[in-house]
Amino acid sequence: MSYHHFIFDLDGTLVDSATEIHLAVTAVCQKHDLPIPTEAYIRKMTGSPPRIFFLDHNCSEEDADNLVAEFRSHLALCAGDPKYVFPAVMPLLESLKAKGIRISLATTKPTDLATILLQRYGLASFFSHIQGTDPPLQHKPHPDIVNLCIAKSSLGKSVMVGDTIFDVEAARNAAIDSIAVSTGAHSIDRLTRAKPTYLFNSLHQISNILEVQL
Repeated sequence: MSYHHFIFDLDGTLVDSATEIHLAVTAVCQKHDLPIPTEAYIRKMTGSPPRIFFLDHNCSEEDADNLVAEFRSHLALCAGDPKYVFPAVMPLLESLKAKGIRISLATTKPTDLATILLQRYGLASFFSHIQGTDPPLQHKPHPDIVNLCIAKSSLGKSVMVGDTIFDVEAARNAAIDSIAVSTGAHSIDRLTRAKPTYLFNSLHQISNILEVQL
């Protein structure tokens, strides 16, 4: 199968960012005397709207947005360590770019924060478009951010690559194929039930179906 445009999720797909997210959530919860979620909880919930992290740990509905703002400020200051980039990512992005394939990002994070983090991770130069979930855009599985990535591209067939059922469903809702990887929040069993076009254990395996040599 040949694709002209790859749309990647960020957390759990390109970067193993659960530790960085957990540190940011911990800092906010400590400041506001809230129970601190475990890293296992954060890893399972990565890719969900972050207000859920706090609502699940005794935050009131009216305070959630303020805590999310603090959480994102912490990420903007402290996150983005390149050691969290999955090993398969750089070879894959280099190969796609060398072949003239367009590369976009569709993430739950706001666009400004995602741009900062991609730069720190050393990945920003590969991306033609970075699309975050900025208001009034809706979170995946709604196709808002995927559709915007597609709209920015003049190339042919697009595919969404992500680690959660929300990525798979957003792709389906945008009428494009999906590649699910079990490197992040959701298990192979859960991803299988979502029926992605392809399901892999690692981004390395993309070369098995595409004209991409890693």
